[in-house]
Amino acid sequence: MTISTLTTSRLILRPLELADAPTIQEQFAHWEIVRLLASSVPWPYPADGATIFVRDHALPAVSSGVAWHWSLRLKPDGEPLIGIISLMDIPNDNRGFWVELPWQGQGFVTEACEAVTEFWFEK
Repeated sequence: MTISTLTTSRLILRPLELADAPTIQEQFAHWEIVRLLASSVPWPYPADGATIFVRDHALPAVSSGVAWHWSLRLKPDGEPLIGIISLMDIPNDNRGFWVELPWQGQGFVTEACEAVTEFWFEK
């Protein structure tokens, strides 16, 4: 299954790919981010945690049609990657997201949530 690239006024939501894992690892492995997520996210975050997440969980779920994952990237050129947003077809666990610390509090998640909610109901 392929996922469409989505856009907002300030973001490009690009389908997650394995090549994103090193950047995700660098940005995500901070207690200030992980502490806000589900208890299933390990802490301390393993050195290969992003690779395992993308390769073994996210991409297979996308292929199975039960989840959709996007990297959040700034316009106009899609750099840098500043976070992730996901939709899941799992009871009581339909959406998840995180944004790198310097980009928090600027409304990027609100924009991304609107785009993926529209995707959910229109696709």
